[in-house]
Amino acid sequence: MFVHPNIAIMVRRIIFLALLIGSLKPTTAQSPYWGHLANPNLEGESVKATMFFSGNWRNGIQFYDFNPTSNTGLYTMHPADARHLGWSESQANRDYAINQMIEAGVNLVSFSYWGLPGTDNWAYWAPMQTSTASHDELFNAVLGTDLVLAPYIESYAATDNYEVFSFMDDFPGTSGDPAPKLTAQIEDLVNRYLVNPLNSQWPDHWARLYDKNGDERYLISIIHVASNQAGITDQEFADGFDRVANLVYDNTGIHVGFALDILPPASYAGGSFKATPLGTGSCLSSQASILAIQCFIPEIWQGSSNEYELIRWKADYTNDWLETGIPWIHDLNSGYDASIIFPTSPVYGNDRRWRFFQDSLLAEIEPAGLSFNPWNGYTEGMAAVPTLQHGDSTYKWLCGLFGGNCNEPLPEDLLPDIRQEVKLKLYPNPANEYIKIEVLSPLQTPQTIRIFAPDGRILLEQNVGGLPNELEISLRGIPPGIYLVSISTYPSKSTIPREYFRQAVCITP
Repeated sequence: MFVHPNIAIMVRRIIFLALLIGSLKPTTAQSPYWGHLANPNLEGESVKATMFFSGNWRNGIQFYDFNPTSNTGLYTMHPADARHLGWSESQANRDYAINQMIEAGVNLVSFSYWGLPGTDNWAYWAPMQTSTASHDELFNAVLGTDLVLAPYIESYAATDNYEVFSFMDDFPGTSGDPAPKLTAQIEDLVNRYLVNPLNSQWPDHWARLYDKNGDERYLISIIHVASNQAGITDQEFADGFDRVANLVYDNTGIHVGFALDILPPASYAGGSFKATPLGTGSCLSSQASILAIQCFIPEIWQGSSNEYELIRWKADYTNDWLETGIPWIHDLNSGYDASIIFPTSPVYGNDRRWRFFQDSLLAEIEPAGLSFNPWNGYTEGMAAVPTLQHGDSTYKWLCGLFGGNCNEPLPEDLLPDIRQEVKLKLYPNPANEYIKIEVLSPLQTPQTIRIFAPDGRILLEQNVGGLPNELEISLRGIPPGIYLVSISTYPSKSTIPREYFRQAVCITP
């Protein structure tokens, strides 16, 4: 079961400090901190990441070494606050974006990386002006905070001036020359931000995760992981990651590790070889450089807009990888809408039902971390920030999952005891004939209790004059399954309802 982030962080910190005080190192073959953060002030914490396109929007105004054509006509989402578009325009805008991430509870920013300095691939293919200069601005922007960063290495097509980079074509390479283009890009990043940084504080803000042996490695995330090389076996594919990591260490003295967006088999995703939990999982788990599986909206490759089918597939895919024992950094997203760029692509989410489906899945699993994808993907209808089209519902949902501090205040005309933190307990869970809601401090103001089905239908709605110490709710007539229990303030003529409690409940036969 997914545990509230604040409680999980507290427990992990207590255990981690106990190990440090006792000068103990886990003696098991596999570190309990595998896939968790190792940076100061974040030791032992779960990853709470967001993927981010740094740089200004592509509105025809040049800020870096190339001037990309405008793509503003391709937006299916528009941020409600224009500062989210003006990263490159001012330090104030960059500070605003970073503060919004911190407020949401993010501790790791995975920045989109499109090639070596001076290349123009980003100007053609990245949705924002994601020059390497914008990455420098990102490292500077997080100084003085606890936020850490990690590159998310993209694949990209060629331009008139610079060649293509396809992870699938480059990886794994050979034992003597492992993934040469991937290795060159990693060494570029390592040299610029760790070995010879322009700012001596930058290395402190590159995310470090514990590997399976309990050793720290600098995190490299890679999107669209598969291979087109002929005759690749599961073991050869997995061995490629340690070979790349070892070569980077030999050339730079830096230990790196990988979080992988594994492309799903039996899908529309590219790659003649795709890793599978059953076939490749044990091979990957034996590699010291594998830090986590960190998929990027993997359900998109099913080619469906049916949210119920997508979440069922995602649950199966998630659980299959969890069984490998490799840390799973679970993908969260607002949905997908790239209907202007790709008119035949799926469109789903950006609604309460999709968020509920993801809540229900989270209630069933134990991920090592969470990753919201992405923060500002406006051309493909994926964004955490409040938007003109969908308001701030996604941002507040993310904030709740990440244990952030951005919950909307309740209206001032509500009684003071409602504005204070309401402590509720729902039990039993799983349940059969009834659930009980226990309230530490009884509420005298009107409340509405609802139970939602996975498709968003309201199966039960009950208005009560207040909440006593204990309230029993009958589940008669509700079939077995996973449902959402919601409690909100009941609106008067001068207020609107505000949901302040939400929990998944499993109803058994």
